[in-house]
Amino acid sequence: MLPPFIINTKKLSPREKQVAIYIAEGLCTKDIAVRMKVKPNTISTFKKKIFVKLEVDSNVGLYKRLSG
Repeated sequence: MLPPFIINTKKLSPREKQVAIYIAEGLCTKDIAVRMKVKPNTISTFKKKIFVKLEVDSNVGLYKRLSG
C-alpha cells in the first residue's frame, strides 16, 4: 500500500509515484533501476520529471515535499 502522502500526489504518474517512494526510502538511482527492471537512465528521467512537477531540485527537497 502506498503512503498517504504519495497517494495524494495526483500530479505524478503511477511509475513516478513508485520512483518517488524509492527515493524517499533512500535508494540510489541504480538500486531503483534494479528493483523496477529498467536502466538507470530511465530512473534519471523519472526523477527529472518528478522534480519539475513537484517544484523541487533535490532528493531531500522531494522528501520534504512529500512528507509535509
